[in-house]
Amino acid sequence: MTRALRPDAGSRSALAALAIIEEVAAAGPGITALEITHRLRMSRSAAYRLLGVLVETEYLVRTPDLGGFALGRRIDRLVGIPSTPADRVREAVDAVRAEARFGIHLVLHRPLAPAPQPALELFDIDPDFPLSDPERIVAEPDCSAIGRIIAADARGERPAFASQSGLMVPGHGCLAVPIRGQDCSLVAVLAASAPIHRVADSDTLVSFLTPHAQALAAACTAYAPARRPEYTQSASDSPLT
Repeated sequence: MTRALRPDAGSRSALAALAIIEEVAAAGPGITALEITHRLRMSRSAAYRLLGVLVETEYLVRTPDLGGFALGRRIDRLVGIPSTPADRVREAVDAVRAEARFGIHLVLHRPLAPAPQPALELFDIDPDFPLSDPERIVAEPDCSAIGRIIAADARGERPAFASQSGLMVPGHGCLAVPIRGQDCSLVAVLAASAPIHRVADSDTLVSFLTPHAQALAAACTAYAPARRPEYTQSASDSPLT
């Protein structure tokens, strides 16, 4: 009689990771780490470690509010689902993060959003360097470099960049550059959040971000038209999607 094989530690971790993926798939986007630990009767330390690995390897992604999880693009590849315009935008942002040692964020500009909704959408916030107060950035655009780019565009100005230092978090700031379509319209903003001394060196940050912003323009433009119509229907949409 053949003795049943007992899984080693590595195999148990792999099985636990698969169980987490199955739980996220069953629950749908937004399930929290705490809910996962309760449903799988898994220790918090083990669940958080595996969630971190699954996010890092793109089998899972964090929801925009950073409070929950959803299936990532690696799952789409497994089941043969073609990448969407949103996937391509996120992949391009990930490429920027791979070269940066600070937070990289992408905000979409949606000028057709009905009042009183803001003209920005926090589309891809760096999970390793999350924004300190995303609600304030949406409600008070002038407190962030992101909002200052959008406000300047609304006034008919075309700044190469905008920055702020210490308004949100003492000792830290952000610098943002516009992403424009072929018609020069503002479609998104690419921002870096970093310690003040890095933000003060604006030439270096602008030189780093600008080529990436230009590379992102096509992907953001392709994604934006698919998003804008839904904002013409109702003023009750959430500003964070």
